[in-house]
Amino acid sequence: MPYSHPITSSGLYVTITAADKTSVPDINKTLDELDKIADGKVYQLFDADKITDHRHIHYAAANAYHALETGNNISNTLNVETLLYASTQDQIYKAIKAIGVSQKTRRIAILVISDTVNDELAKQIAHHLGTLDDNLLRLTPEKFDALKQFYGITETALNTINGDEYQALTSLITEKGALISLKR
Repeated sequence: MPYSHPITSSGLYVTITAADKTSVPDINKTLDELDKIADGKVYQLFDADKITDHRHIHYAAANAYHALETGNNISNTLNVETLLYASTQDQIYKAIKAIGVSQKTRRIAILVISDTVNDELAKQIAHHLGTLDDNLLRLTPEKFDALKQFYGITETALNTINGDEYQALTSLITEKGALISLKR
């Protein structure tokens, strides 16, 4: 079941899901096909192996929305700005390289942003790409270790946050992403 939640004070909702066993031999062709399915709705794809959970994408979308509203954005589009925040990068090329989808990507996280909850579109995109599998947006011990290293999160930083270490990792990555606006 896709995760849906409002972006506070925006009138918009994020719907987040994932697809497993994906095959994207031609990214441009795939994006053209998805554009037709989305029919003008905003969506973004991420390498699910680089995403901690749905909150990682939700908070990135909220930060991206705020950046666009305040004029503190790099991209002119909400979906690409969300990719920047989720990747913790301040350059689009680096963000795409870090957590974007390529021919090698086999697990894809999917974000849909619209003025209503849009589970159906998220599911359609997932089915077009592969097999719907929301479990990809859960941390495993292996994924936790890989993402900790990928995002440069230290044990010391994790220990500063009380509670579950998986939630702490998402919080620290989200915070690191939010700080990219200070580089602008």
